[in-house]
Amino acid sequence: MDIATLTAFALFIIVMTGTPGPGNLTFLAIGAAAGYRSAFPVIVASQIGSLPLKLSVAYGLGHVMASGGPIVLAFKVLSMAYMTYLAWRIVSLSVKPKGEVSLPSFWEGLLIHPLSPKTWAMNMVAFTTFLAGNGLSVHENAIILTTGFVLGGLVFHSLWALAGVSILAIVGEGRLMRAITVLMAFTMLAATIWALML
Repeated sequence: MDIATLTAFALFIIVMTGTPGPGNLTFLAIGAAAGYRSAFPVIVASQIGSLPLKLSVAYGLGHVMASGGPIVLAFKVLSMAYMTYLAWRIVSLSVKPKGEVSLPSFWEGLLIHPLSPKTWAMNMVAFTTFLAGNGLSVHENAIILTTGFVLGGLVFHSLWALAGVSILAIVGEGRLMRAITVLMAFTMLAATIWALML
């Protein structure tokens, strides 16, 4: 893998893991509701949960997903259902009084990436564009894909959670914060619907 391709791959990861999606918007909401320390375990869980997805793409499931069919339809239904549930959890954090609603758990974090259409899309595009046919073994490509996106995810999910902490510090707890949280939840759903229609 030459330097130019590796650099392009790194830039792709930065753009994909740094832009809004179900994960980043969830961590923004958790950071705003409860701070970075509360978001961090869920961030770690999201990266652990993403490992089977990345390895599946590297070892051939990406081709199955790209071809469509009943498996993809089932994934889309599960994805939309889980992202709707996650949006409801995010809205509940700000609408209900503190203490009445628990934060998304480590176990809920495990499902964020496996059921995120954005995560599937960016891993498949990265693999087919930068790794397939590069002369390296399938195992080496799996390591590169997994390491790149896990590092990007940890960094940018953390930055989004810290941005949530900053929003809370600026606007405080009140109607504006509730409106921002609801907007984040609907944006996450819109991003999911958009990705599922591609």
